[in-house]
Amino acid sequence: MSLSMIEFIDQRISGYCSDPTLYDVSPFGLADFRDCFIMELIKDSYHETAPRQSLRTLRGTDDDDARMRDSRITKYAQHYRTLQFEHIKNNIGWEEPELLPDDVRSMEGRLEGYHFTEMQYFELNTMVDYPLFKAIVSKRICDVKKIRNNTFREFMTGYESLTQDLLKKLDGSDEDVIFATIALFTLEWKYCVELSYSCAVNSERTGTKDVPLDRFAALCAQLAFPIPPEFTTILHTESRFVLHRMSLVPVMFSDSDWEEVEAKLCVYLIIRYYLKQEIIHKWSLPEYFCGMTTRAQWASFIREHYDLRKIYTRKDWTNSRIRYVRNLYQATRMDQETPKL
Repeated sequence: MSLSMIEFIDQRISGYCSDPTLYDVSPFGLADFRDCFIMELIKDSYHETAPRQSLRTLRGTDDDDARMRDSRITKYAQHYRTLQFEHIKNNIGWEEPELLPDDVRSMEGRLEGYHFTEMQYFELNTMVDYPLFKAIVSKRICDVKKIRNNTFREFMTGYESLTQDLLKKLDGSDEDVIFATIALFTLEWKYCVELSYSCAVNSERTGTKDVPLDRFAALCAQLAFPIPPEFTTILHTESRFVLHRMSLVPVMFSDSDWEEVEAKLCVYLIIRYYLKQEIIHKWSLPEYFCGMTTRAQWASFIREHYDLRKIYTRKDWTNSRIRYVRNLYQATRMDQETPKL
C-alpha cells in the first residue's frame, strides 16, 4: 500500500475527529480503524474488478453429478440472497440488485448460465464441503437435538481444516495472500466462529453466564442509528471490524470500560459511512482505488497491517462452551425460511 493512500485515508479520518488522541485511550485506536477501512476497500475492489466466469468454466468439467451439485448449491445460496434482498427492501427501503439472481430463464440467459467470480465459487463450495456453515445459516446449530455435541465438534474440526489451509496461503504469493485474507475475512464476518468462541472463553473467565447480546451485536450484527448532525437519516450498517474487534471481547464483560468503546464504535461507523459516501460518490470505487494502488501493494498492506492469523486460536470445545455459542447463534441469527430444493 502506497504511503500516499494511507496518508490520504488518515487525513480524511482526522477531518472527522476533533481530537484523534481520544480514540487511542482504549483498544481499537484510529490507526486500527484506518486499517479496517482500507481492508474493506481492498475487499470491495477485488470483488468488483474480478472476472466472472460460467459455472462450467469454474468447475472445469461437464460431469452430470458435478453440474447438478453446482445447480443445487447455487439455488440454495440464491434463496438466502433473495431473502436478504427482500429484508433490505422491506425494512430499510432500498434495493440491492446485486443480490438478485442472473436471468437464466430467457433463451440467452439459459445459454450463458450463471456467472461467478473465483471467490464466489469458492464460497459456494465451502457451503457444500463444510456442513457447519449451512447449520449456522439454518440455525440447526442452535438445537442440540438436531446437532449433538459430538457432531458440533466434527463440524468445527472441518472448519479448522478449512481455515488452516487458508492461513497457510498467507505465506504464499501476493495473489494467495489477497485471496486467502478476503476468504478468511468473509468467513469470520458471516459466521463469527472466532468471535463467538472468544466470547465463550471470556464468559468463563469472568464467571458471566448471560450473553451480553447488545454488546455482541455491536461487534457483528446489523445496526441502525441516526447520523449527526441533523439526526434525521438512519444509518443501516454492519460492523465489519473483523481483525480488531477481537481485542474488544474482554471489554464486553467490563461494565466500566464498555460505554467508552461502544461510543467509539458508533463514531467509527459514522466516519466509515461518510468516507464511503465521499469516495464512492465522487469516483467509481474500483477505478479510483485500483488506479491509485497495485495488487502488490494490497498484499504488502495486508502482510503489514491486516494479518488475520492473529484472530485464530486452538479451541477446546467443552460442553459449556458449545452451549454458550449455541445461545449466541440462537439470539443473533435471523429466523429464515429454509429452501425447498
